[in-house]
Amino acid sequence: MTTRRFVLSSLWGTVALSALSGCESIRHFFQPEVSRTAIDIHAHFFNGRDVPVIGFLKQTLIRDPHAPVDPDMGSDAFLGLLKYILLANTPTAQEELDGLGGRVSPMSVEAILKRDQKNVEAGLASFTREANQRTIELSTTRSSEDQLLDRIALEAGVPGLRTGLQTPENQANSLAQSIYQQGGNAGLRTGEERQYVHRTPLMQTLRWAGILTRSRLDILAELERLYGGPDLIRIFSPSLVDFSAWLVTRETVTPLEDQLEVVAAIAQRTDTSLILPFLPFCPLRAALEVEDDPQIDTLRHVKRGILELGFVGVKLYPPMGFRPVGNTDDLTWVPRKPQGGGPALDAALETLFLWCITNEVPIKAHANNSVAAGPNTGTFADPAGWQALMRDARFRELSVNLAHFGGFDETEDNSAFTSQGDWEETLASMVNEFPNVYFDLGFWSEVADQDSSNRARILERAAVLIDRSPKMLKRMMYGSDWSMIGRLPNHPAYLADIQNALTELGLDTIETEAVMGGNAARYLGLHRNGQQRQRVQQAYGENPIYRDIFES
Repeated sequence: MTTRRFVLSSLWGTVALSALSGCESIRHFFQPEVSRTAIDIHAHFFNGRDVPVIGFLKQTLIRDPHAPVDPDMGSDAFLGLLKYILLANTPTAQEELDGLGGRVSPMSVEAILKRDQKNVEAGLASFTREANQRTIELSTTRSSEDQLLDRIALEAGVPGLRTGLQTPENQANSLAQSIYQQGGNAGLRTGEERQYVHRTPLMQTLRWAGILTRSRLDILAELERLYGGPDLIRIFSPSLVDFSAWLVTRETVTPLEDQLEVVAAIAQRTDTSLILPFLPFCPLRAALEVEDDPQIDTLRHVKRGILELGFVGVKLYPPMGFRPVGNTDDLTWVPRKPQGGGPALDAALETLFLWCITNEVPIKAHANNSVAAGPNTGTFADPAGWQALMRDARFRELSVNLAHFGGFDETEDNSAFTSQGDWEETLASMVNEFPNVYFDLGFWSEVADQDSSNRARILERAAVLIDRSPKMLKRMMYGSDWSMIGRLPNHPAYLADIQNALTELGLDTIETEAVMGGNAARYLGLHRNGQQRQRVQQAYGENPIYRDIFES
């Protein structure tokens, strides 16, 4: 076989062209067309009502095991500000369901950005009032809340704002206006060239929090606006989440039943794209439910979602605190530990896996050392755990997407199932060993960031691995991880940057089309007339994109 050529040039990389106020800049990038069969296999459009905000932010999201965290962005003050924003006028699933009728129609870009700004302003006003109270209580020193607001004002380009006698409401209004002053041009197209405002990570995270105050329909609309359209992605596969049982905070979140209903309603009524959603399964919740009611069907939501509502797969988050198999009793941090310990989690997962195999339902699993809810549980995402599971003949045919390929930085011996080398090495061996193991490129930030010091190293490692295991190109799938990548300053260029990376890896047109959609169609079971294809046809057979791609 000819050695795959690793191209070091950047064909359509992102380039900064002009500076704005503060640390912002206008960036232009070339967005090539994609295959008409392209699929984003990894996305989300949950909002701030669907997650335990403080637990999710503090225990999982802000921490990064591979890089130092900005002290301000990891502080209790910043997390408190994000909570104020994420719950500011954010619609519940029931409110959204009540407003959905007939044809789905999201708000205009201008209207939704104004709404984002108002919600960020409301969160900032509540937070500023708290900061003022804390300063009064401390009397002799400035609170951490005050210091954070000073930094926000500085990065927003209004450094003198906090020195005056303005009310919290006036300060919040001025800050929000500055944060959103360049808000309308992200992802705009001029021919095949686009532009966006590249903001600081702090500013972009505040705007990301504003996005999560939207209805789920309007979060989906942003995904379509950035990466969708006739010449770009037309099929999106978003996943719901269920984290509450693992997080130490006790917070009210959208009931899973309501999440299923609203996402199903949006998916079945949308015709600008084809939405193929995944629902969540939490083995800890299932184990606790069995303790409370031995007769309960722990798969009731899975069965209803798959068999009745148009969901196409199940999403799992091992780094919350469980392994695919071989769980132990090290659940010291969870609010409630199952009496059966680790084996109770194994039993819940085995029931799920066997049902999925019988019914041709794929699993999508977080497989990156991140989003860890407990001590060292990020390592539970090691693909070696799935390798151990699937070497049991009962599970060999399980269809699994091990998400978030590509960091090449997990070599420590700190997992029950330890990969011999980087996790990507284990994944490559699994692709050769099992017929239905896939992986996606969601949140491949080290490669999407043209300025990353790790970019060349990672692409070179990926090229070597693909050259050694060419079957990987039949299992690799494009994914964005929207809306989570909305925190990245360069997220509008993500699709173009990943396409650029595939070209640098030396993929030809056929291989690129497979990565961008063909492989995902096989993973989803849409390439043959089996149970999955029949269910999808029943749910989405009238969708024009489904008809164009799968029935033409």
